[in-house]
Amino acid sequence: YYRVGDSTGNILDDTIFSEDNLLLYRTLMSTELNQSEIFGAYLQLKNTPLWYEDSNNQYGFVKSVDNFTGLIEDDNRYLIDNLEPIFLLIETIGNNIDNLLVDGENPTESINEQFNLINSSQFWDKDDKGFYQYNSSSSYYSESNFYSILANLLIHRTYRNLNIDNQIRDRAYELANLTMISLNSSMWDSSDNSFYYNATSGWNTIGPRRTYYHLSTNALGIFTLLEYWIESGMKNDSSYLQQAVQLYNSLENNLWNGTRGLYMNIYRNTPEIMDKSSNLKANSMMMSASLKLFEVTGNFTYYNKTITIFNSIELGLYDNLNSAYNDSNINNNKILLSNLKLFEAYYKAYDIFNSTVLSAEYNLSNQIPDFIFNQDKMNITSIYSYRKSLDYFNPVSKLYIPFTIEYNITNWDINYLFKYSNGSLLTQIPDEILDPETTHNLLYNIVDTIPIDQGYYIYIWANTSYFRMSEVTKRFSVTSGLTNISIEGTDDRFYQGPFVNVSLVINYTRTDNLTLTAHLEGEDIVNSPVQEINFTASTEERISFNITANLGSIPGPSEIFFRIKKGNILYLEVKIIIEIGYSFDYSNLLYQGQVVSGDNVFISLDLINFLPNSSQSVNISFKGVNEGLIEDYNQEEVLIEGEIKTVSYHLQTLENIRSDTINIKMSISINTTEYYTEILIVEVIPQYEIKSVSFPRKIPQGTEGYLIIVIQNNHKNSEEFSLTINGKIVATNINELAYGENRIVKKIIPTINPYELGKKSYQIALKDSSDQEIAQFYFEVQLELSILNLLLFYVLPILIPVGIILFFLNKDIKNKKLRR
Repeated sequence: YYRVGDSTGNILDDTIFSEDNLLLYRTLMSTELNQSEIFGAYLQLKNTPLWYEDSNNQYGFVKSVDNFTGLIEDDNRYLIDNLEPIFLLIETIGNNIDNLLVDGENPTESINEQFNLINSSQFWDKDDKGFYQYNSSSSYYSESNFYSILANLLIHRTYRNLNIDNQIRDRAYELANLTMISLNSSMWDSSDNSFYYNATSGWNTIGPRRTYYHLSTNALGIFTLLEYWIESGMKNDSSYLQQAVQLYNSLENNLWNGTRGLYMNIYRNTPEIMDKSSNLKANSMMMSASLKLFEVTGNFTYYNKTITIFNSIELGLYDNLNSAYNDSNINNNKILLSNLKLFEAYYKAYDIFNSTVLSAEYNLSNQIPDFIFNQDKMNITSIYSYRKSLDYFNPVSKLYIPFTIEYNITNWDINYLFKYSNGSLLTQIPDEILDPETTHNLLYNIVDTIPIDQGYYIYIWANTSYFRMSEVTKRFSVTSGLTNISIEGTDDRFYQGPFVNVSLVINYTRTDNLTLTAHLEGEDIVNSPVQEINFTASTEERISFNITANLGSIPGPSEIFFRIKKGNILYLEVKIIIEIGYSFDYSNLLYQGQVVSGDNVFISLDLINFLPNSSQSVNISFKGVNEGLIEDYNQEEVLIEGEIKTVSYHLQTLENIRSDTINIKMSISINTTEYYTEILIVEVIPQYEIKSVSFPRKIPQGTEGYLIIVIQNNHKNSEEFSLTINGKIVATNINELAYGENRIVKKIIPTINPYELGKKSYQIALKDSSDQEIAQFYFEVQLELSILNLLLFYVLPILIPVGIILFFLNKDIKNKKLRR
């Protein structure tokens, strides 16, 4: 891109400047290209003759190139041209500088490359603690050194936040500190509160025009002092903030042209204006400085100055025909660098323009307050302010500390748009806030013409010419001061005929006493008479109604409304969904849960007729859900007026039901309309159930054993039975099985033979009166030798003969002895 065009924009000089092309991508093109495209464009610039590099590690952007010949026109590598890549890459790529890769190259590497260049002896004078205007020169310019401070502070902030390259980070902060000390000690004129233009080696300012005060230099000085103040701890008593304000005032007193609405270009300490023209570039830089002063102080004097400069540039320097800005009030040429500096200032102004908030708060603690009509007054306090979150560096903790700056705006317009919950307009209230006021209080009476609702919205917006419109939404509810605390009596079904008492407890929170009317309305109920209720301030009131459903109402859910009014003004409405029942009902349903196949199932229930003045007939039917279970049953029952009738039925089950359960459908109907149905589940159980059987496994000879059978007779009638043992019918302790549990006992003597041992088996059968076998059992008994039989039939038969023999042997022995 070329730099210089005439008044119509035609190119006057085809020289290409590094600063212009780098600044272009940082300003105008930053919104058109993404991060990769911007870094790619930077790498492409390094492939042009603007980038110089030789084998002796001499590199950097040169001042300019002749586009016609393609040759370097000014081969000096100026400080600003080689600082601009740092601004470009960090400001446009930001926290992604260490992650982005384009063609294998990384932005951090490019930033480090430029930092190492300016940190080298080609630019940094380690003795004078300052940066040369261009490589290996002997002159120092305040403006380029201010840029070096800003670039080094930007590296320090970015690298610390990203935790990359601590060595470069710390050296950059050190260079910024050393440079600021040198500028303040050597280039600051404390009598005129301004910075000199340039100096030679040793910061020598002796020479023509070196001690002139240039607007661009000092505007950048203001901006740099404020940035340095933030990066050095942001102390309230810091000399840097005070110095920036003094410098602004000096420029205001010496260079401001009130007629033109712009600053003039150069003055000196005589005082004398050396250049009375108003330069676009310098005034753009002064815009940036004024914006920075406003940002950190909240003093609207600086913001208003920015607005004045903006209006003057737009009116005096903008060329509508060629859509570009003139270089100055006396030069209509179009200079790319000057236009880019203006765009840079406009971007800063746009950022401040957008940093607005609107707060609106009720004077109540609730976020969504309830207002009582004809009693309460809405009070909203609105504040329209500039707010921005920044952070400053704490040199002690080595941390960046976040902080928020907020300043109330004056001279602004506000609008309150009230809307119903459905979005339709209720009212709109505009107003304006004039200096010195910064807040707005809306006092709005809540009257009874505003319906009771919980969904009102207030859309509030504030704006002024040079700040963005901000908006906020508030919500509120309108109430009468009457609140329903509880409702009693609506839990049951409402039947056609009987009355049900329903009562409401109302909390009356109003501060006045009122007489209101209570109404009960509904399509399916008999409307109750209107009641007149006297409400006393801050009390509770109970209101009762007797409710009954209309005869002929369709059963099912129905809406009823409790309304409390004063004339046509509704104070409270309570909607309740009730259940409308039929003109009759049933209750106390009892039925037999178990049945023997072929027996009857007993069922009992109460039928209720709600009709107070007429009788009605209902049909009750019982039918098995599946066939072959019960005999169908139908019965018509007549209910007289208001009768509660107990009815009972015996349903005959069929024989030989194989299912475990019987599902019986009970239906209650009038004519052909079925009103109630219910499924009754009955368990099918066998007629007889053997609970237990016992018989001893071992029996001594000649002793008794007992067969005990416990059996449940589920049939309601007694049944004869027979017990057979090994095919013979035997008598037992009972002759028949009664309903319920029975105990059958049979005494058995397996044997009386003393010599019979071993096992003996019994085949036992239990049969009913029709000779059908109920159960069959098989037992084996082990016959044991009894002690008595052992003595009588085994021991004694042996002992007696032996004793006789011994007796006679003994007698014989004695006789033989006597003979001797």
